[in-house]
Order: sequence, then C-alpha cells, then structure tokens
Amino acid sequence: MATDHKTLQPLEFYKTFLDRKSRPDGRKLLEFRKMTLNAGSIGTADGSAIVKCGNTTVICGIKAELAAPEREEPSKGFIIPNVTLPSLCSSQIKSGPPGETAQAATQFIAELVNNNIIMDLETLCIKVSKWAWVLHCDLLCINLDGSLLDACVMALVAALKNLKLPIVSYDEEMDKLISNPDEKMGFDTIKQPVTSTFSLFDNGILISDPTFEEEQLAAGLTSITMEGTSVTHMYKPGGCTLDEKQVKKLIQQSELKTKEVARLIEEACSSSIAER
Repeated sequence: MATDHKTLQPLEFYKTFLDRKSRPDGRKLLEFRKMTLNAGSIGTADGSAIVKCGNTTVICGIKAELAAPEREEPSKGFIIPNVTLPSLCSSQIKSGPPGETAQAATQFIAELVNNNIIMDLETLCIKVSKWAWVLHCDLLCINLDGSLLDACVMALVAALKNLKLPIVSYDEEMDKLISNPDEKMGFDTIKQPVTSTFSLFDNGILISDPTFEEEQLAAGLTSITMEGTSVTHMYKPGGCTLDEKQVKKLIQQSELKTKEVARLIEEACSSSIAER
C-alpha cells in the first residue's frame, strides 16, 4: 500500500513524513547527507577531484592551456566551466544536447567564477595583454540525486586546490614564454566557497540537501553560497518566497556545512600532495 500511495500521490506521501518532521531516507529535515571527497585521482588532468554527496556523484577534471587575455580584461585569465549530465546519471536525463539542468548548473558556476567568488582571475595572468592561463573545468555528473550545484562547487574548488601547472615566465627581451615542465606550482589564491541547497514546501517546511525526488516535489529551491561566515551568493530559481526568519535559518545551516566541507577539502588535498 505504501508503494501504491507513493506512486499515485507522491507529494501527499511525502507530506506524511514532513508532518512527523522526518524524511523517507531517515534524515531529519535539516540534516545533510554524508559527503566524501577524493582529490588528484585523474592522472591525465592537471587537477581533479571526485565528490559524493549522498548518491549524487560529480567528477571534476581540469586541463590548462595558454592564451591571450581579452582586450577588455587584459590582466585576467580564464576559468571555463562545463557541467555535463549524461543520460546514465539519471532516468530523468535524456541523451542529446545539454538540457536545462546542465545549462543552469554551468551558468551558476560561471557566475561564481566571473564574480571572483572562486578565485581571483588576475592570478592566472602571466603577462598583461599577452599571456594568461585558461583552465577548462569539466564537471561530469555520473549519478544525479539532488543538490547538483553543491557537489559541482565542492568538486571544482577541490580540483583547483589540487591543480599543478608548470612555472611559466615571460622574457621581455626575447618576447617569448619560458617554462620548465619539471617545476610545478599551485595557486594560493583559490577561495573556499561552499554551496548549500534547500527545498521549501508549501506549508513553510524547509529541508536541507534535497534528493532529486524532493527537488521535484518541492515548491521552491534555494542555493546559498558561503565562504566562512559570509554569504557570497544566493540563487533562487523561482518558486515560493522566503521570509527573513527562514533566510536566517538557512544561512545558519549553510555555515555548519561550510565548516565540514572546508575540513574535507583540506584533508583530501593534503592527502593528494603526500601521495605525489
């Protein structure tokens, strides 16, 4: 009977759990799923990370190349994100060109990049108006079960912290780049933003880290990005409005997750350095 109820009236079935302040997977309303992180596991990438948030799994691989900066921003390099959702990641994702979910996730990451929330792009410049690093950041979701943005941001930040590139300098007299591929460097200007997604239901109930099913049933979604105790970005693609009390509650929950993610990234990146 429970299975029939869930199939025929999924929202009503779910609300029976919300009324008891619980969720079908056994979590409390504002409880996040377990997160795991591994950095530096892709040998063909300049930087990489694999993140698992519950069942949602995202792989990030970074490949770097050199190019001329844009005329409008001659002292900045580039981070070019691309989120891919293959049909194998979920029965709800169809084969073909990038769908709305993948495009929205790519746009979200690009917005964080362009607002210097992830790192200062000027540190990627080698010679103003002449040479800068271009970081192609491919984010592949191999299992989609909600909170995609959270996993993507976590994977990207960890991969950037794992990034190692040849030391390159510009020779003014010879007008060319000089590098030693045996000497590698990382970037200490990478920030540590953490994104936390929440679902809001019509009765005002908020839940943390929704599964894919919970996202579909909810009346609205909100993703808060924080660094430390500061809110750096808030994303709300329509749906129900939030009052001031609800926003404060979500920020408090986000801050708790931020501390845990910071610890995971530090441990994973330290471990990958020790293995090199």
